[in-house]
Amino acid sequence: MNLDHCVLIVGAGIGGLTLAAALRRAGVPHRVFEQAPALGEVGAGIGLWTNAIRGLRTAGVDLAQVEARASEVRWGEAGAADGRTLARFDVGAIADRHGAPSYVVHRAELHAAIAQAVDPGAITVGAACVGLSQDEAGVTLRFADGSEVRGAIAVGADGLRSAVRAALFGQEAPRYAGETCYRAVAAHDTGDPHVLREVQGRGPRCCVVQLGPGRVYWWATERAPAGQPVPIEARKARLAALFEGFRFGFPEALAATDPDAILQHDLYDRPPLPRWSEGRVTLLGDAAHPTTPNLGQGACMAIEDAVVLTRALSRRGAEPAAAFRAYEAERRARCYRIVKQSRLFGWVGSWSNPVAVWLRESINALTPPAVLARAMDEQLGYDAGALA
Repeated sequence: MNLDHCVLIVGAGIGGLTLAAALRRAGVPHRVFEQAPALGEVGAGIGLWTNAIRGLRTAGVDLAQVEARASEVRWGEAGAADGRTLARFDVGAIADRHGAPSYVVHRAELHAAIAQAVDPGAITVGAACVGLSQDEAGVTLRFADGSEVRGAIAVGADGLRSAVRAALFGQEAPRYAGETCYRAVAAHDTGDPHVLREVQGRGPRCCVVQLGPGRVYWWATERAPAGQPVPIEARKARLAALFEGFRFGFPEALAATDPDAILQHDLYDRPPLPRWSEGRVTLLGDAAHPTTPNLGQGACMAIEDAVVLTRALSRRGAEPAAAFRAYEAERRARCYRIVKQSRLFGWVGSWSNPVAVWLRESINALTPPAVLARAMDEQLGYDAGALA
């Protein structure tokens, strides 16, 4: 198949579909190739912060149905397992200042909303990219079924274990963060519909947040070796033992959870690459800068990438090298800063030594609110800008 003038997008996750929506709005021809046999998303909750809301609006995504089912996050808190609130920051003030709210939403619902902004005819499912080649005139993608597609440029939006990244820069295992994470959505109420609170103990940590009336999303982590999943039928009992006595509602949310709904994934990121692009091919989202989820910015950064890359391509037409340089120059420092901060946050949050835990709690309690406000505004107040 020859699509000489198209941007070929590998991956129809949140980042890939946002890029397709933005390119459609900017009038840039494109096609999306997804390895799954049907378009969709699995998972539980996902942070949709002010910066991501602005990016999705710019890309032309209608979030009305997602927002109608969600509870706006107005406050963020850090808590201790014994029920002490150590720090509090005003998420709502950031939303008010920048004109966009923050939510935690269901990943599948967000994915479906973004898909509505994409031309269905531009998406091919069941297309697993296994390699690529390129020359001065274009890029050829190769798929597992033996087919090939040729286009003007290609964007790897295919996640942590990106085939496009491997084709450009070689196979390299992702970096384990030392924690495994459990997640679920449950029929429950927190009593604090506008508060997102992370509770850190001596090793284990957790969070429960409202997804709208009668529905919550929770996650919980523990230090563990990589690649040793707990059998699904044993996860609920394991978590009940790990978090026994924790305050702020996690044991209650866990009790309300269907045991078969508890997902488990080890947490990974990757060290920074010196560049994301090679010739007519570049990377986006987790393919370029995979991060641990501790700051809730993984999908948000992919959305930002999509807006910035669309603008770069719109401004520079058929000069992919110049467009990719502009895209990377605008995005790399922010993305790598968040990757580094997220890894550090998870490491500190999972300390188990009693002295280290006391130090962490003291720092949280003594940090001036203005310092927290500046740090949060830097993350959530980011504006990816217009498409053109």
